[in-house]
Amino acid sequence: MGKQVLILHGWRNRRVDGHWQRLSAAELRKQGHQVYYPQLPSTDNPKFREWAEVVLAELELAREANQGEELIVIGHSLGSVTWLKLIEQGLITTPVSRVLLVAPADPELLLDIADFVVDPANVSVSAGAASTTIVGSDADEWSPRGIEATFSGPLNVPAVIIPGAKHLSYLDGFGKWAGVINWVNDPASDLSVR
Repeated sequence: MGKQVLILHGWRNRRVDGHWQRLSAAELRKQGHQVYYPQLPSTDNPKFREWAEVVLAELELAREANQGEELIVIGHSLGSVTWLKLIEQGLITTPVSRVLLVAPADPELLLDIADFVVDPANVSVSAGAASTTIVGSDADEWSPRGIEATFSGPLNVPAVIIPGAKHLSYLDGFGKWAGVINWVNDPASDLSVR
């Protein structure tokens, strides 16, 4: 049996056709992995409590189906921040195998949805996963201070930087992204591979 993979989209994302998250979910399913890719509620006006409820329920379903394989979480933007907030709030009681935080949004830019604001310095990523990887860009409008200063340093997790990749979103040209699919299968894979 394949791995269990939970993909958490970001703010205002409706899992559009052609987005790397949707394409990755389909490809990973074809490879035999069990993929959970829920539409998180009220994506235009998200509430942390509502998103947390869905994420925790999906994690429970994945754990029930797990037969000793890795349980992996991939978050993008607000999905990444949601994962960190779940850890900060003590809502992740059993760590998953691996987490990939893609282009987490700077908490200082989330004041319109203040219940998602998290202080990365207060998050112990090891409480949420045995291994955490951060990938971002040097040109992300949602990380104006830089992914390393905002997240990598405070979380004490090295960052993979993809030059010029902006917010690593569908609107930034991130459709098929082989690096993510490869990373699910082998965490030593090069995330910059398109």
